[in-house]
Amino acid sequence: MQRVAIFTLVMAGLCGALLCAPASAQSEEPPDKPPSPPEASTTQMGPPTKDDDAWLDRVQRDVYNLATNSAMRIDRLFGSDRDASAYSSAQGSIAPALLWDQFRGFQPKLRFRADLPLPQLNERVGAFIGRVNRDEYVTERSPQSGAFERQYGPASEEQTLAGIVYRTPSKQGSRFDAGAGVRLRFPLDPYVKGSYVYERGNSEQGLFSLRETAFWQQSEFFGVTTRVDLERVINDRVMLRWTTSGSISQKSEGVFGYTTLMALYGLPNRRALAFEMGGDGEADAKVPIHEYGFKVAYRQSVYRDWLVLELRTSLTWPKDDPTQRREPSWGVGFGFEMLYGTDEFLARPVTF
Repeated sequence: MQRVAIFTLVMAGLCGALLCAPASAQSEEPPDKPPSPPEASTTQMGPPTKDDDAWLDRVQRDVYNLATNSAMRIDRLFGSDRDASAYSSAQGSIAPALLWDQFRGFQPKLRFRADLPLPQLNERVGAFIGRVNRDEYVTERSPQSGAFERQYGPASEEQTLAGIVYRTPSKQGSRFDAGAGVRLRFPLDPYVKGSYVYERGNSEQGLFSLRETAFWQQSEFFGVTTRVDLERVINDRVMLRWTTSGSISQKSEGVFGYTTLMALYGLPNRRALAFEMGGDGEADAKVPIHEYGFKVAYRQSVYRDWLVLELRTSLTWPKDDPTQRREPSWGVGFGFEMLYGTDEFLARPVTF
């Protein structure tokens, strides 16, 4: 409890200080616009001071330099002689948060991720390291959540993973992705996975996506995940996305999965709202419908384009055991996302 109290005070102080700083004026962007390498920004968010440059900007710059230098060193293991400028596309985020709900109590979170290019191998191949939800990244059986886990669903098994990924460019029709890696703690827990992806249409008129993933992990054994997404941009500010996913593995009790419906609403000046309803369950479990509910989040750039504050609330109905009563559970939370390698504002929430 002492650690939670200290974490709460630190986060609350940061939240108050950064909320007082004005967000930068920026043209309105569609909520599903993909990230791109940053351009030099001439917009200042509040009067700069020596103290600002001494810690906030320097921390973000040092993290980005660490990512690019790491990519260069890894690539040189394969014979590269390129200088650091060839790895400027390295990017990622660091995201601390504090979540609370009536069912689980306080949940301090810290997630990070770094995507590193490896041009010596192939422009489609990259390395990564991050503290992520294993079920999100390896088996793909949990909904993607940016930096933090969603509020409903079973407690995630967060792990620090490192590995290699192969991605083909998005296109109409079929493509393949693959990856392999290992958990960075003992006992090591290696995994491999491959995905077949089929996409048809576009976000403006309706985008259909089917993703079939086969995976093996030492702790989970063999399994497959099928995920279907339907996406539609209603206008310049509103996007809807429906996702459903089902998985089965040698360790699961039948088919387990989730379904969600999300609406993203873009606002001027690098702000956005997100609404989501959904649930998850497992067919042959003692409690087939594990949890369902609603979530709302507000995102806003604060003080710098690459620093995003997120506030969220939720109302869910969880149940872990047949003897429990299914009762409503209110939740609140806040967090920050520090981007590096890109300052592209995304409407998608990180605390879901």
